[in-house]
Amino acid sequence: MRSFKQFENILTEATPTGADYESIITVGYNQGKPPYSSSKAKDSNAFSSANKFLPKDKEEPYNDTAENLGIKLRSITSGKMTQYGASKDKLSPLWNQITGKNVDTPKTDVLTKDRISLKKKGGSQLMSASRKEAMATLMGALEMVGENKKMSSIIKDIDNNFTKFLGKSITSFKDKEGEFADMSATEYKKRSDELLGASQMHTDLSKSINETLQKDNALKQSIVYIATTGYKKFASGSRGIANKLVEFDPAKGIITHNIDTGSPTSISSGIKSMASATTFYCAFKTSKRNPYSTLRTRTGKFEEHNPTLNGLIIETLIKDLNVDTQWMLSEGYAFFDDEMIIENLLSKAASSLKSLGRSVKNWFSNIISKIVEGARKVFKQIVNLGKRAFEALSNFLGIEMTSASVRFSGVAGTFANK
Repeated sequence: MRSFKQFENILTEATPTGADYESIITVGYNQGKPPYSSSKAKDSNAFSSANKFLPKDKEEPYNDTAENLGIKLRSITSGKMTQYGASKDKLSPLWNQITGKNVDTPKTDVLTKDRISLKKKGGSQLMSASRKEAMATLMGALEMVGENKKMSSIIKDIDNNFTKFLGKSITSFKDKEGEFADMSATEYKKRSDELLGASQMHTDLSKSINETLQKDNALKQSIVYIATTGYKKFASGSRGIANKLVEFDPAKGIITHNIDTGSPTSISSGIKSMASATTFYCAFKTSKRNPYSTLRTRTGKFEEHNPTLNGLIIETLIKDLNVDTQWMLSEGYAFFDDEMIIENLLSKAASSLKSLGRSVKNWFSNIISKIVEGARKVFKQIVNLGKRAFEALSNFLGIEMTSASVRFSGVAGTFANK
C-alpha cells in the first residue's frame, strides 16, 4: 500500500512533457518490465530524464506506461532505442535560405532501426505553418515533385494558361472587344504598342499558378511528406528525418497510429491519405529585373542559355524584324530593361508595317504564335530538369514566391505540429 508521502509526491509532481514521454518510452522499450535501473539502461540520458517518473513501486502509473508502450513499440520496430528528439539538427540550405535558421528540432524523437516521430494522443490536430516555414515547405515540395518526375501536369496547365492569356489578349485586340471595346483611337494606338508588354502577362500568369498548384495531388502529398518527416527541411542524410509516425495513448498504454512514411520516391498510402486534409495557398509577384541587354548587347549576342519569357519575346522580335544589334547599341538599348526593349521594338514594328501598308494586327497574331511555339519548347526542356524544374520555370516566367500558407488537420496536423 502506498504511503501518504507517496500520494503527496504524485499530487505535486509535474505531468510528463512530450520529451519526458520519449524518455519513459525509451526506458520501457529497452528494459521491458519494471523495476527499471540505471545498470540496465541502454540510453543513460533517457533513463536520467525518466527516472523521476519510474520509481521501483510497480503501482506507479508511469511504470505501466513505460512497460505497455515499450511492448507495443517492440511489436512494430526493433533494435536498441535511443532518445533523439532533445537534440537540434542542421537545416538544409533551402530551409536556411528561406527561414534564416541554421538548426531546428528534429522530426525524429527516438531511434531504433527506424527514425520514429512520437506524438501523444490528444495533442493539437490543427497546424498552420508560419509564413517562412510554409514557403520553405512549398518550395521543398515543388523540388520533390520535380525529383519524382511529376512536374509535367503542372507545366501542362501553365502552358495552357500561358497560351490562353496571350491568345485572349490578341483576339480581344483584333476584334476590339473587352477592355479594348470603348477605347478611343489614341488609347487603342497606345495599347497596340504595349500589347506584348510583360507586366500584365506576368500578373495574369502569377495569379493562375496558385490555382494550378492547388489542383496537383502529387504536390499536396509532397507537402504532407515533408511537413511530417522533415525531408528537405533537414540536411541530406540527417537522422532527424523521420520514416515512421507513431501516436500513442499513455492512459491506455496503446498505439493509436503507426504510419510508415515510405520514401521520397515512393510515398506511402498513409501519407497520401492525409493529403486530402491539407490546404495551402501561395502568391507570386514579378521578380525584380535588371537591365536585360547590358552584357549581351556588348557582345553582340542575344542567345538565351537560361531562357526567360521576356528574353524569348525579345529574341523573337529581333529575329522577325531583322534588327541589327549594332543599331540597338547606337540607340541605347544596352541601358534599357527588358520591358523597355519590348515596347521600343513593338513601336518600331508598328511604324515599319504602317509605312509598308501592312496589317499590324495580323503581324501581332503571327508574333504571338512564334512566342507560344518558343515557350512550349522551353516548357518541354523544363520538365526534364528534376528537382530544379520549378526553379527554372519561375526563372523563365520571371516570378518569385512572396508568401505562402499551409494548414494541416487531422493526423497530419498532429505530426506536422513540431
